[in-house]
Amino acid sequence: MVTNDSKVLFKILFSSFFFFFIDVATFKSQDRNVTLTFEVKNTALQPVEKAEIHIVSGENRYSSVTNTKGVLTLDVIPGSYTLQTQKDGYREYNSDINVTKTTAFFILLTEKINSIEEVVITAKEGKGLTSSSIISQRAMQHLQPSSFTDLLELLPGGRSGDPVLNQVNKISLRETGRPGSDYNTSSMGTIFLIDGAPINSGANLQYTYDFQDKTNNGLTRRLNINSGVDMRSISTDQIERVEVLRGIPSVQYGNLTSGIVKITNKSGYTKWKARFKADGYAKLFAVSKGFENKEKDLKINAGLDYLNAKSDPRDKLENYKRITANLSLVKEKKYDKGFSRWQSSISYTGSLDGSKSDPDIDLSELNSYEVNNHLFSLSSLFNYTKNEPSFYRSTEIQATVNQRFDKIKQTKFIQLENATAFPLSTTEGEYDGYYPKAQYISDYQVDGKPLDLFVKMVNNFGFTFKSVKNELNAGFDWQLSKNWGEGQQFDRYRPIDPKSTYRPRAYRDIPAYSTSAVFLESITTADLGRHQLSLALGVRGNTMMNLPSYFRMHGKIYADPRANLQWELPSFDWLNKKAKLSLTVGYGKQSLFPDLNLLYPELIYKDIQQLNYFHSNPKYRRVHYKTMIYNPQNAEIEPAVNEKFEARLDFSLGFHQLSITVFKENMNNAFRSMNNYAVYQYKKYDTSAIDHTSITAPPDVHTLPYQIMDENFTYGTQRNGSKVDKEGVEFQYSSNRIPVINTRFTLNGAWFRTKYGNSLPVYRGRDLLINGRPYPYLGLYEGMEPNSANEVLNTNLMLDTYIPKLDLVFSSSFQFSWYSMRKLFPMSGLPSHYVDQNGTILPFNPDTAKGTILESLIIAQNENLYNTSRRPMEMNLNVKVSKSFRNKAVIVSMFANRLFSYYTPYTVNGFTINRKGAYDPYFGMEINFNL
Repeated sequence: MVTNDSKVLFKILFSSFFFFFIDVATFKSQDRNVTLTFEVKNTALQPVEKAEIHIVSGENRYSSVTNTKGVLTLDVIPGSYTLQTQKDGYREYNSDINVTKTTAFFILLTEKINSIEEVVITAKEGKGLTSSSIISQRAMQHLQPSSFTDLLELLPGGRSGDPVLNQVNKISLRETGRPGSDYNTSSMGTIFLIDGAPINSGANLQYTYDFQDKTNNGLTRRLNINSGVDMRSISTDQIERVEVLRGIPSVQYGNLTSGIVKITNKSGYTKWKARFKADGYAKLFAVSKGFENKEKDLKINAGLDYLNAKSDPRDKLENYKRITANLSLVKEKKYDKGFSRWQSSISYTGSLDGSKSDPDIDLSELNSYEVNNHLFSLSSLFNYTKNEPSFYRSTEIQATVNQRFDKIKQTKFIQLENATAFPLSTTEGEYDGYYPKAQYISDYQVDGKPLDLFVKMVNNFGFTFKSVKNELNAGFDWQLSKNWGEGQQFDRYRPIDPKSTYRPRAYRDIPAYSTSAVFLESITTADLGRHQLSLALGVRGNTMMNLPSYFRMHGKIYADPRANLQWELPSFDWLNKKAKLSLTVGYGKQSLFPDLNLLYPELIYKDIQQLNYFHSNPKYRRVHYKTMIYNPQNAEIEPAVNEKFEARLDFSLGFHQLSITVFKENMNNAFRSMNNYAVYQYKKYDTSAIDHTSITAPPDVHTLPYQIMDENFTYGTQRNGSKVDKEGVEFQYSSNRIPVINTRFTLNGAWFRTKYGNSLPVYRGRDLLINGRPYPYLGLYEGMEPNSANEVLNTNLMLDTYIPKLDLVFSSSFQFSWYSMRKLFPMSGLPSHYVDQNGTILPFNPDTAKGTILESLIIAQNENLYNTSRRPMEMNLNVKVSKSFRNKAVIVSMFANRLFSYYTPYTVNGFTINRKGAYDPYFGMEINFNL
C-alpha cells in the first residue's frame, strides 16, 4: 500500500532522475574526452568493490573507486598514463597505458595471502552502505563448523554453543530472548541466498496435528514451519564466502523483515580437498574439487559431504544425518562491446532426522518417527556487462527451481484409557461415530512436495559527470510456490491422536503462492573535494498474486522505501599511519508476505457427542456426533512490516579497524496464532429411560428425548498480532598484528534489547463448570498476553597468533555475557468486553459483574511473576589451533570450547544459585587434505 512517506520518496527519485538525464545531455557534449571502463575482480573472479584506480600523467590525474560490481568508468583526455589500482588486502596493480580511444580494461587483483596482516580468522565488518559481516573461507576453516549455525558465533554479539542437531536451528539476528513460536516472523523473514538463488520456501506445510495443537515433543521440535530456513541443512564445506546483511539492504531484495544471508560457493580451480571432522556430537566427511581450462573462462566445481550427528553420543536411538552434493559450472565470454558470465549449478541436500523408542522404556518397541527432507535445486545466473561507454551498463538474470520431497513418518502404539469413540464425518451434520479397539497401532505420514520457482532481472544504468557518478538499478522479481504433496495421510479409524480436531487434506488442493515486485534504485556518489558522499535511494513495490478477491491483500501494492547515506571524510596521517573515517545512516521498510500455511490453514472440525451409549454388548452400542466445520482462514491478514533505522561509524588507522553500529527496529504486525470464537448448538440425548437389560438394538436417536444446548469455544487463527521491537549497539575492533608475537586482538560484541508483545486483544474462556455445564461466556482482554523486555550484553575478545615459519594459527577467545535480563510486564485480567451464549459482544462492567457468574471473567494476577530476572556475568574460554604440513597439503585442527568457564553465582528469592560445573568442555578435531 503506497503511503505518504513512499510518495515523497517517489518525488525525490523522479527529481533526481530528471536532473540525471540533464547531466547526460551535458556529458554527451564533451566530445574531447574518451571513456575508459575498468572492471576489477579478484582471483575468484568476484567483483572488487571500492578499489582505488589512479590514472596519472605529467599533465593530468584522475582518481576514483569501483562500484559494487567492481566497475569504474572515467572520462579522460587522450595521452600516455600510468595506471595504479589499490585495495586493502590485495597486491597493488601497476601498468602503463596509452589512451587514444574508448577502451575497456580488465584488472585482476591478487590477494595478499602471504601477508601476515591478511590472515583473518574472524568475521570482518563490511564498509558498504549497509551494515554487514563478511566471513571468509579461512575464518570458517579455523572455526571448524559442522553446520551454518556455528558461523553465527562470529557475528557481533554471537557466542559459541554446543551443536543442537536434534531440532530445527532457526536464525536470530539482532535479537535476544526466547519468546516462543508466536514470534517466528524474524527468522521467517531472513532470506538465504546461495549464489543469488533463494532457498526459502513459501509452500512448506510439513507439520503434524500435535504441532497444530502446540504439543511440545521430540517430533515437533524437528518441524520447520513458519520459521524460515533450518540452518542444520546448510553445509559450509562448499562455501567460499558468507556475507550477513543486518542493516537496510538494497531494494533489489524483498519479501523479508530481518536480514539477508548471502552465500557464495567456491568457483575456479582448486586441488582435491578432503575434510574429516569428529567431535562429541557428530562425524563429518567432505570432499571437493575445482577445474578450469587454460583460458580460465570455463570453471567446474563439485563437492560432496556427509554428516552423522547425535544429540547425545550415548543415545543410539536418535540421530540426524545430512547429505549434500553440489555441481556448478561457470562460463565467461568476451564480445566486442562487452562480456558475459553464465553460472549454473545443481545441488542436492538430504536431511534425515529420526528417533526410535528405547525398548527398556517402551515395551511395545513400536514407537518411532522420521522427518526426511530432500531438496533438489537448479539455479542459473546470467550477467552481461557492456564495456563501451553508454547509459546502459549491465543486465543480470537469475532463475531458480527448487523441488523438495519432504516426508514425516510416525508409528505410534495407542493405548486408550477408557471407552473412547472417534468421529468419522468429513462434512457438517449429525452422524454416528466409531468405537475403536482399546489398543491399536497407528501409522501416520505427511507427504509434502513444495515446488519453488524464482525469477529476477536487474538492469544497471549509469553515467559520470565531472566528480559525480550516478547508477540506476531497475528490475523485477517473481516467485511461485506450490505444494504438490498428498498431505496428511492416516487411517481415520486409527488416528495418531485420538483427540485431534482435524481431518486429512491433500496439499495439492491448496492454491499456489505467488508474489512479484518491481524496484527502482538510484545510487549517487559525489567527490566534494577530499570528501565523498554516497546516497542510495530506492523504492520497491510488492504485491501478492493468485489470491481470492475477498483477501485484503488482493490487488494491493505495498511499498518499501529505503535510503542509505555514507559520508567519507578526508583521510589524514596520525601516528605515522593513514587514518580514515566514515559515517553511514540508513532508514527503510521491509515487508514479508504470509506463506501458504498462514494463508490456507487447516479446517477445524468441532465434533460434539450428542449420544454415547456404551453397552456391554457391542451390538447395542451407539455413539452419535454433531460435526461442525470452521474455517480459521483470516482474509484480513497483511504483510509483516519491519521499520529499520541504523547509524554506523567506521574508523581505520593503518591496520586497526573500528566499527560501531546503533540500530532500532520496529515490527508491530508480525504473524501469530490468536484465538477466535464461535457459538454452536447441539442436542443432548437422554438415555435414562432405556431398559439396558431388555434392549435388542442400539438406541434410535429419532425416538430419544433430548435437550438443546448452547455453548461457545475458541480456536486458533493467524493474525498480525505480534509486536517485536529491537534496539542495540554492535561494535568490532581489530588491531594490527603485534610484531614479534604476530598476534592480533579482535574485540566485538553487542548490546541487544528486544521487546515482545501482542498488539491485538485476545479472547479467553474459563475452564469452569457451572451446574455441570461449561462456563457460558468468553472474555475479550486487551492485556492478557505476556509482554516482555529482554536484554543482553555480550563481548568476545579474540587473540589470534599466526606463525608463518610453522604455518600455525592459534586463537584464544574469551567470550563474556556480562548480564542477561528478562522482565515481564504486568497483565490485566480485566476484560473490556465479553461474549454471551448467542455470540453477541457486550461491554464488560466490573461493578455490575460483582456477585454474578460474569465475575469469573476477571482473572486474578500473581504479582510475583512480574519480577525482573537477571543473570550475572558468564565467561568461557575457547581455544582453536590449526597447523599445516607439507606446504598446506595437510592441515590438522582442533578446538576446545569452554576449556575454562566461570559463572557468577546469583540469588533468586533468597536462594543462591551456583552454576559451577553446569557445562562441560566440548572438544573436537579435524584433518584436511589438499592434494
